[in-house]
Amino acid sequence: MNGPLSGKTVLVTRGKEQAKAFSEKLRKAGATPIEIPLISISPSSHREEIERCVRQLPNYDWLIFTSANGVRFFFPFVKKETPLPKVAVVGKKTAAALKTYGVSPAAIPSEFVAEGMIEALKPLVKPRDRVLLVKGNLARPVLRDALINMGADVTDLIVYETLMNESGKEQLLYLLRERKLDVITFTSSSTVQSFIRMMEKEDIASLLSGCVIACIGPITKETAEKAGLAVHICPDEYTIDDMIKEMELYFAKRTMEGKINGNITI
Repeated sequence: MNGPLSGKTVLVTRGKEQAKAFSEKLRKAGATPIEIPLISISPSSHREEIERCVRQLPNYDWLIFTSANGVRFFFPFVKKETPLPKVAVVGKKTAAALKTYGVSPAAIPSEFVAEGMIEALKPLVKPRDRVLLVKGNLARPVLRDALINMGADVTDLIVYETLMNESGKEQLLYLLRERKLDVITFTSSSTVQSFIRMMEKEDIASLLSGCVIACIGPITKETAEKAGLAVHICPDEYTIDDMIKEMELYFAKRTMEGKINGNITI
């Protein structure tokens, strides 16, 4: 395939379980993906707490998921005959994960971040509503705090843990030092944080010279910029497909600018 990403080497930093699908989409777009998972995702060790909350599901008014991983690690505990409260999710991917269990969300925001969910829930959540908020250990507190401010009785339930993964550090350093990477992708704040921790003793500015940084959404972008990284790509819709489209547009534009300037080397 001879598209804008043809010949481009793209680093995939997301967890191993989700990297494969991203890499396949990149290959279809003509890029060469290299997977170095900077995070690992594992089920919560607090199984008893999850089972207790599942038993109490009929007593809740809302069941809210902030990620597809939350759905993936929660629903194996739920029996098919268990009655569910109203369900809300953050993002299309989370909604798709939910539908694999035959459940359709009552609320899904147009903006795929917690702030979008807050706006979607404001007219729906009533004071004293009981809310089960299913999430990972690194989830931001903004949604929980907003629900409490709405008068809801919120139960936080951590069903998975995101851990930093430094097993690929030497390979990553080699690729950066040898200028083997065209694009580094970050699909969560935790991937950015893991990258920064790995690079804390390195000259990041020098290593990233010439690299394009792509972030999946505004929260990840904000984390990267606060860490001193220059972000070149961030899609309006916070999905892998839109991230790849933005990468294609970015390199197509650079190619066109190179032709106009009489230099097509990009």
